[in-house]
Amino acid sequence: MELDNFKNSWNSISVDLNSNEFDVVSATKKEMESPLSNLKIMSKRQLITLPLLIVFLAVMTATVPDMKKQLLVWMAFIVLPLTTIYYYFNLKLINNLENSEGAVKNDFQRKVKQLISNNNLYLNLTRAAILILVVTTEILLQNNNMGLIYGIEIIKSIILPLRLLIYAGVIAVHYVVSRYSFNLYFGQYLKRLKGLLAEME
Repeated sequence: MELDNFKNSWNSISVDLNSNEFDVVSATKKEMESPLSNLKIMSKRQLITLPLLIVFLAVMTATVPDMKKQLLVWMAFIVLPLTTIYYYFNLKLINNLENSEGAVKNDFQRKVKQLISNNNLYLNLTRAAILILVVTTEILLQNNNMGLIYGIEIIKSIILPLRLLIYAGVIAVHYVVSRYSFNLYFGQYLKRLKGLLAEME
């Protein structure tokens, strides 16, 4: 008899815990609807814009022979499809978060953290890409490969110390602009998600 009462009490506690966890997830999901919706809109826009850019670049490369010799063009053919794939999986993750009914708290938290991590990784990779471009430009200059980047001859005429200052300026400006634009289009919504995620823990 006492054993039965203990089992019933334990089951009641388990149900209450599961119910509370579900309520927390449901309430948090409701608050996340707005930032997730905004992130979804931004991702969809990119998924429309990027393929159009790829098509435009392909047409221009086919019609303008000199573009086939440009390093920046081939870098764009690598970066644009990879960015498109990134936004596709980002959108997929957002849809998953929006449509997950009765999600387990830990799983829900993991997906939100993954979304935040993906966007931060994207921002850091864009900064790394600029750094790689700057280093590549200087390597081409040192090896007198002038045909791979349009207008590189102008940079060649500048003395090395001044070039290094220009490179530093480009990196600094890109850092500030990328941070501002990222916060404008994505960061403000990710910040709200972080705050809601902290409330769940």
